[in-house]
Amino acid sequence: MWSHERQAEILALLSQDGKVSAHILASRFSVSRETVRRDLLEMEEAGLLQRVHGGAVGSHSVEPEPAFAARASQFSEQKHAIGRAALELIPEGATCFIDAGTTTSSFAASLAARGNIRVMTNSLEIATIMVKGANCDTLLLGGRPHTDVPATYGEMTLSEIDRFRADHAVISPVAVDRQRGATSYELHEAEVARAMIRCSQNCIMLCHSEKLETESRVSICRLDEIDHLVTDALAEPFDLPRGTTHYAALSPRG
Repeated sequence: MWSHERQAEILALLSQDGKVSAHILASRFSVSRETVRRDLLEMEEAGLLQRVHGGAVGSHSVEPEPAFAARASQFSEQKHAIGRAALELIPEGATCFIDAGTTTSSFAASLAARGNIRVMTNSLEIATIMVKGANCDTLLLGGRPHTDVPATYGEMTLSEIDRFRADHAVISPVAVDRQRGATSYELHEAEVARAMIRCSQNCIMLCHSEKLETESRVSICRLDEIDHLVTDALAEPFDLPRGTTHYAALSPRG
């Protein structure tokens, strides 16, 4: 069993019982206590749990993210505006990682309409959008498909990302907070986002205004690791330590 699979199961156990025993986990996964200790340490550093003597307890509760299908129809006007604004940050001929998300899908639609771009993505939906664009070189990253989000995840996806270098990583987090930085609800989604950022020169976060000043349970990156934050014009002022925040104008009504 891979480490991310063990950690996902540990999260599920914490959701059920509120605590886990290191001894029981070692027996359950047929691994050493040291392996369990490393898992719990990594998860504590990511804000997923709090280690205690003999095991771990859950961190403060965070609301689950709605299902992907439900999110697709929410805040559509803001997402389209953000996608159009983010396009201005990507020159033609650039190479981009794009992670799976409803906001990044809106961005991909704008990117494909312009064309002349190289894209590497774990999202089946984004790959389908991009191959229809003119002069769009598209790579769908391999890995295990997920049951909720139409995308690939896991050790194979992460190793695929590490093979490449990109000009930009375009990421759609669950939340962005001044203290916690960018966060996700699912561990496997945060792992993919972190890997894409690590293998790119620039980090571009796409985040509608309702996600600002909120936090989820798994860390993606610190605020000072974000080069550009693209949100909508409804957002309150949100400055980055070393990057630039862009406020996308919404289409006039009527």
